[in-house]
Amino acid sequence: MGYKFDCRVFNGYKPCQYKRSCDACPHYDPVGERIVLLSLEAMGAVLRSTCLLPAIKRAYPRAHITWITLKNTKALLDNNPYIDRILLADTTQINTVRHLQFDILFAVDKSIEAGALAELIQAKDKRGFGLNTDGVIVPLNPEAAYQYDVGLDDELKFFINQKAETQQITESMALKWERDPYILELSAAEKAEVERRRLAITPPGAKGLIGYNTGCSLLFPYKKFTVQRAIETISEWRRNFPEWGVALLGGPEDTERQKAMKEHFADDPFVINTPTTDGLRSGVLWMDTTEIVLSGCSLGLHIALGLKKAVICWFGVSCIQEIDVYERGVKIQSSVPCSPCWKKTCDQVVKCYDQVSPDQVMAATAELILRHNLGQ
Repeated sequence: MGYKFDCRVFNGYKPCQYKRSCDACPHYDPVGERIVLLSLEAMGAVLRSTCLLPAIKRAYPRAHITWITLKNTKALLDNNPYIDRILLADTTQINTVRHLQFDILFAVDKSIEAGALAELIQAKDKRGFGLNTDGVIVPLNPEAAYQYDVGLDDELKFFINQKAETQQITESMALKWERDPYILELSAAEKAEVERRRLAITPPGAKGLIGYNTGCSLLFPYKKFTVQRAIETISEWRRNFPEWGVALLGGPEDTERQKAMKEHFADDPFVINTPTTDGLRSGVLWMDTTEIVLSGCSLGLHIALGLKKAVICWFGVSCIQEIDVYERGVKIQSSVPCSPCWKKTCDQVVKCYDQVSPDQVMAATAELILRHNLGQ
């Protein structure tokens, strides 16, 4: 029996999907470049980094792509048609990472942990960000210098730069930027489950569901509304768009907040509290039941963009120009003079999350319904 060690679907462990000998196999798919993409941290950033995949495939059509990430982010990459293999850096698979050899490394994260791993990975060509032996994050290629500078200069990052993060990371990797979208793919079974859930939670007579991403990461707590402002916004949705349901969407850390919101609308079946503790992939499916999503600049926004939803996104802590909504959204800037700041704590009396009004959200909702002909 002959073996095709360079075939994309041959792994030497068990029969490939075609379950036949390699000899004269019509499905033989020889790999060109072996590429590794390193993106570990901040789940939203990992999902955003999937915009690199189409650009990689255009430049290297026969590439075999390995993605290195962490266990808690893997669910965002499952079923991605561009990725041949996912390896988890926080498991024993790190030994596999150290052993493999690659042609090109795309190291997306600017962090000490990811930078150290980028230095350890065996690759002929390294792009993005690494770590020197003094523990300093460094650019690995000349094209990464601009994004590196953006991270070091607040004036450049907050006010001068007009490039979205997707453009910055694509150009940092010396790839051609063509405004590629996020790649978040559901399986056929997942799509069927989305339809089942949509039918189960959509109130009779409703035109559709507006999704409200209720929370954000604990790292930047000011990327979410207060419960009171959330209730005010939901109340305005119910008054201005009575034929639309409102689905509360969040993770485990949002459980109590969502409970408080739903208690305020206990007698209103058009306000639906979706589960928060069933796991990340299930949360993606719940969001896919909706047609419009309101979110701060958090993981929920990135998931909505990956699902190609119409989005309303508001910005206080983060930079409004760094998020591309691909003509599918409305961006709202909080009306505070200190935005953006990228601070984890705030001593200002007036908070940015209180300076996004329900009226602004209602106007954005009406605009998106009209622009995309939603609810028909």
